[in-house]
Amino acid sequence: MIQHASKQTSLLSIFWAAVICALFSTSLFAHVAIFPQTIAAGTRHHNFYIRAPVEKDIPVVEMGFEVDARWLENRGSFDFQHIEGWDLHVELNENERVNKAWWTTTGEGALPGTFQLIFMRVNVPSTPGVYNFIAWQKYSDGSEVWWNEVRGEEGVRTPWANVTVEAEPLFGAGPLEMSVAGFAFLALALSLYALFTVRKLLATGNHGADS
Repeated sequence: MIQHASKQTSLLSIFWAAVICALFSTSLFAHVAIFPQTIAAGTRHHNFYIRAPVEKDIPVVEMGFEVDARWLENRGSFDFQHIEGWDLHVELNENERVNKAWWTTTGEGALPGTFQLIFMRVNVPSTPGVYNFIAWQKYSDGSEVWWNEVRGEEGVRTPWANVTVEAEPLFGAGPLEMSVAGFAFLALALSLYALFTVRKLLATGNHGADS
């Protein structure tokens, strides 16, 4: 089911995207990319965004991406924020998860010299790895640019976007964290019991000496 993010979340996301764009060089934003590019496995309801530059002197009128099949297999998912001036289309798999999403303009589209920002709420897979997302852009003259080449290889001009999912910290998982808390509580209880027992024995010994 596609859900809309709150207006406050939207404004905050736009603010941080603007800050990132101001801090980093233009070369960093030369390709379609998904941010954050590194995140902990199993993260729930995290804000992501796609940044897609317009690289021709004509507007982009359609933009979309395909979800890595492994992302879906490991229970990753997406919900999308509404974008003014664009219609969202989705293709669902047999488990009702989004495996393809694309946007078509209802107006001028993304103009030359600008870039699109597409905000999402994401559930990250629990399995670490590098997940790849093929993307495309269609321009007003009907031409398409596909971002589908293996990132990092020599001579690549249109690399796909990817997200690196890192293993959760040892004590970050819920059940393990609860187990650690339980052990800590038990250790505290045993310490207090030992302290009480020692004080009781000392009091008994002092009473015997006085007698």
